[in-house]
Amino acid sequence: MTTTTTKRAAKGGEFGANGEWYEGGKFINTLPENRKKEGSHKKGTPGKQEIAPYKWELPPEGMNSIYRRIAGIVAKLINGVMVPAYNPQILRYIGMTSAEADRLISLWNAGERWL
Repeated sequence: MTTTTTKRAAKGGEFGANGEWYEGGKFINTLPENRKKEGSHKKGTPGKQEIAPYKWELPPEGMNSIYRRIAGIVAKLINGVMVPAYNPQILRYIGMTSAEADRLISLWNAGERWL
C-alpha cells in the first residue's frame, strides 16, 4: 500500500515548478502550467443589465439601466407603466430627491432605457 503525499517546500523555502516562491513547509506546486499569477482576471466588459421586466441588454459605453435604478425601490410597473411608489425615508436612504425620482420615472415611461 502506498500513500500519496503532497510535496512541501524545503526548509528555508524554494521555487515551485510554476516559478513561484514558496516558504519552507508550505505546500508546493509541482505542475509548471498552474501559475497563480495568470489565474483569475477581472472581467473586461460589463454584463447585461435589465432594462424592463425580463428584458436584458448590454449597456452602451458608460451608461446604466434606468429600470435597474428605480424598479421596486422608487417605482413599480403597473400594466406597462412605471408609477411612483416611494416615501421620503427611502429617497433619503438612497440619496435621491423626489424630483429626480419623478424625472427617472418619466424618462422610462417615455421610452428611455439608459442613463
